[in-house]
Amino acid sequence: YAAVPPPSLGSRLGSSPVSMPLRIVFSDVDGTIMHLPSEESAPSPQEGKILITPPSASGRVGAISAKSIQQVAALRGQGIRFVVITGARLSTLLMRLPYLPASDAFVCENGGRIFYPGSPLATACPMTEDEQWRALQEAAGPVSQDTVPVAQRAGLLWQWHGQLSEQGWSLDSNGYTTSFRCHAKLGKTMEDLHTLTARVPLGLSYSFNLGGLDFYPSSSGKVEAAQYLMQRMGATALDCAFMMDDDNDLALAAVVGKAFLPTISSESVRTAIALRPEHFVLASKQGTEATEEMLEAVSTWSS
Repeated sequence: YAAVPPPSLGSRLGSSPVSMPLRIVFSDVDGTIMHLPSEESAPSPQEGKILITPPSASGRVGAISAKSIQQVAALRGQGIRFVVITGARLSTLLMRLPYLPASDAFVCENGGRIFYPGSPLATACPMTEDEQWRALQEAAGPVSQDTVPVAQRAGLLWQWHGQLSEQGWSLDSNGYTTSFRCHAKLGKTMEDLHTLTARVPLGLSYSFNLGGLDFYPSSSGKVEAAQYLMQRMGATALDCAFMMDDDNDLALAAVVGKAFLPTISSESVRTAIALRPEHFVLASKQGTEATEEMLEAVSTWSS
């Protein structure tokens, strides 16, 4: 397992100047490195194996190909870092670890939690959290309250959760620790959901993901977590690629060198592509084959 925390660029490559920049590939999960099984055509033995995850807390099931996992391993073998960065809740990330490619960091809950492979303890799945980063998420309260019922949690995020609950919003906080999701249900419409964004308290941020509205600390967010990891890993944003698909990916996509899309999951992403078509690479296939296509495109771009 990799050392924890990640070694600096100098310790990996020595003190001599490097001939090419270190690159990081950031990748979302749902709609990017994983897909719904319904998007798959039945593979033949020659085409490889498809791994299917158990249902998440929301009932979502993911499919990922063995080839995708091998492609990520090949990228890392070239000295390119690979970071999983997702809006998924902590419990979903932990459940999916046996199916995700080996990576240099795992980020969940829209940037609220960062974990690295490896642990001083000989656990079955060694992982160590970046405690310094978690401590910055003050609006979510301390990590010690992860097991406390949401209604009893301290922090601006959970105060906002309580207000929305009183107003009759459909909220999903099951398994979340630094984020929660709001749905257009119980008589609320998508227009109501968009209007709600104008009332978000100072200190909290939001983004749309999988048809819901995610709330999290302003100190969090995918782009903030990614920039933190870039600094730790000795990379600049332009040296990085991002595999993405949805609205909550756009802020990070805007700052990296190139964005790669196995799928497009929101109209806001289509708008961003239309405004800056040269910055985005779109897959011609679907499902796990689209992921394989984009990983190959990333490999070509990085060489």
